[in-house]
Amino acid sequence: MQSIEKLLRFIISKICITFFPSFWKKYNELKYWKKVKNETPVLSNDYYQQYYTDYFGLDGSFYKHKNILDIGCGPRGSLEWANMANKRVGIDPLADEYKKLGADKHQMEYVASPSEKIPFENDFFDVVCSFNSLDHVDNVEVTVKEITRVLCKQGIFLLMVEVNHAPNPCEPHMLSPEGILKMIEPDYKCLFMESYVPVKAGLYQSIENGEKFANTLTTEEGWFCAKFEKK
Repeated sequence: MQSIEKLLRFIISKICITFFPSFWKKYNELKYWKKVKNETPVLSNDYYQQYYTDYFGLDGSFYKHKNILDIGCGPRGSLEWANMANKRVGIDPLADEYKKLGADKHQMEYVASPSEKIPFENDFFDVVCSFNSLDHVDNVEVTVKEITRVLCKQGIFLLMVEVNHAPNPCEPHMLSPEGILKMIEPDYKCLFMESYVPVKAGLYQSIENGEKFANTLTTEEGWFCAKFEKK
């Protein structure tokens, strides 16, 4: 009986991956966050600030009175620290579901929307961030165009993304540092970039571990972090 159930789950997953990839991606991402919530009733966010500030050579005063957008924000409250900002928005297709996991208690604003259609006017944000999300979106090129549209001139785009990994249902794009720069550079000036050797625990632990690739434009699997200024 167990083998039949396992086979049925496998068949259903293959059908969903093939014909309903966006639905399957959302299903698995929400499943992940529900599992985290069950293991850790209060989803912590106190570690975020250093990655939006110190890591990129910024401090809290930089964000004063600015409008900030976090792409693929997740439910932890990634911008809760930024109480000096004018507006702090997290956009994610699952934002309404995140509120059921406790995000409704956060002070930042959650907007349920795909990154390919950001519901804000041109030049609205001073800072746009995408941490561990650009390879998760449905369409990378359209997402980057939308980020560029809503980011003001000389605005800052902060990027952290897994690179050179095999596509999977939740991360359907294999991005490379070189490919990202080719896509970004026509509209941006790169102010900073590093690539990190991955550790199993994930993005932030890889940065903390501190082992960098000698070639930032590595073709090895790892994490690419960059700071861009819109021209």
